[in-house]
Amino acid sequence: MHGNGFVFRYANSWLARPDAFAIDPLSLPLTPNQYSSTRMFGVLDDATPDNWGRRVLLATHKQHPQNEVEWLLASRGAGVGCLLFSASRSQLPPLHHPPQFEDLEKIMVGLDRVEKGDVDLPAEIARLFEFGSSMGGARPKVTVTHEGKEWIAKLGRSDDVFDQPRAEFASLQMADAAGLPAAGHKLVEVAGKPVLMVERFDRHEGAGREHYVSCNSLVSTEKPRMRVDAADGAVSYSRIADVLKKVCDDATFDMRELYKRMAFNVLIGNSDDHLKQTGLLLTSASGYSLAPVFDVLPHPTQLGLQALIIGNEGRVSSVSNLLSTPERFGLGADEARSIVTDIYAVVREASGFFEAAGCSGAEVRMLSNVCTRFAADLV
Repeated sequence: MHGNGFVFRYANSWLARPDAFAIDPLSLPLTPNQYSSTRMFGVLDDATPDNWGRRVLLATHKQHPQNEVEWLLASRGAGVGCLLFSASRSQLPPLHHPPQFEDLEKIMVGLDRVEKGDVDLPAEIARLFEFGSSMGGARPKVTVTHEGKEWIAKLGRSDDVFDQPRAEFASLQMADAAGLPAAGHKLVEVAGKPVLMVERFDRHEGAGREHYVSCNSLVSTEKPRMRVDAADGAVSYSRIADVLKKVCDDATFDMRELYKRMAFNVLIGNSDDHLKQTGLLLTSASGYSLAPVFDVLPHPTQLGLQALIIGNEGRVSSVSNLLSTPERFGLGADEARSIVTDIYAVVREASGFFEAAGCSGAEVRMLSNVCTRFAADLV
C-alpha cells in the first residue's frame, strides 16, 4: 500500500528468472515498471480470503487484519493460485497445511458456530480453521486434504431453500455430461449431512501450485471503457472473449468454451455468473486456458437476469439473447444454435440428475422446472 492506493513492481530477481511470468498479463505486464492503482490489484484480490474466509478468520483470531495487505498476509497460502505473501523481503512465513478429511465432522461444528456469529471458538476447533478458506463466495466451506489431494468441502446452510450441496453436485454432473470440463467433484455424507467435495484445480500432489487469475482481474475495473457495456455498469461475456483473444494459447477453442459456459449458465438458471466465477490457469510460459467449471447451480429465486451481459438484450436470460451475437465468440449463427441445442439436450434431463444426487421430490420438481423453462424455444 502507498498512501490511499496500491503500488506494485516485480523484483529484479524475478525479472531475471528464465521462467518468470506476468501474474496479470494485461494489468501487470512483466516489465521493470511500477504500477499504481486506487484499489487492490485484481490478481492479488483473487488470492485474499473470500467473504466466508474472512468470517472464519475474524472468529478464530484475536488480532484482525486492518487493511487489504494484512488480509493477503493472513491467507497463509490458502488463497487460489500459486501466489504466496510475506511481510519479509527474503523469506516466506511457515505455511499451514489443510486439515484432514477425517477432521471434517469437528470442523462442521465450528462452521455452524461461525455461521451463527460465534467469535469465541474452542482452541481445538479454531486450530482446524488455521488454513482458512478460498476460491470465492460467502457460503460455508473449508479446504481439506483427502486421498492425497486438496478439496474444498462445501456445506449447506440452515436457511437454504433447497439442498445446495446436492444441487451443485447434480449441476456439475450435468456440466460434465454437456461437454463442459467441470472441476473434480463428489458427494459424501458427514455426520448425516451432505457435503460437496470439489477438487482444487490449482493444486497438485506434492504441494504443487498452478497460477490462476480470475476474469475479475483480467476485465479490469480500473479501465471503465473496457469494463462497462451498459448503463447499469454490467460487464459482458463478449468482453471476456476479447480478453481470451489476448492471453490464451488457443483463443479460438477457449472462446467457444466460454460460449458453452454462458449457454449452460442461462439454461440451468445459474444467474450468479459474475466475473470471479470464471478464471484462467497459466498453461505455458506466457499463455492461459480456461480453468474448469465450478460454482454452478440453479438459482430459482433469481431468474430473469444474469450477472453478466449476454448479448443484444443485455443481461436478460433468454435463448434469443444467447443467439444474438455469436460472432463475438468466433461462431456462426448455425454453430451457436447447435451448441445451445446440444447443451439443452442434457439440461432437459435435469430431473434425473437431481434425483440421482438425492434431492427430495419437491426439490427435483422446483430445480428441474428451472432447467426446462426454455423448452418451447428449443424444440
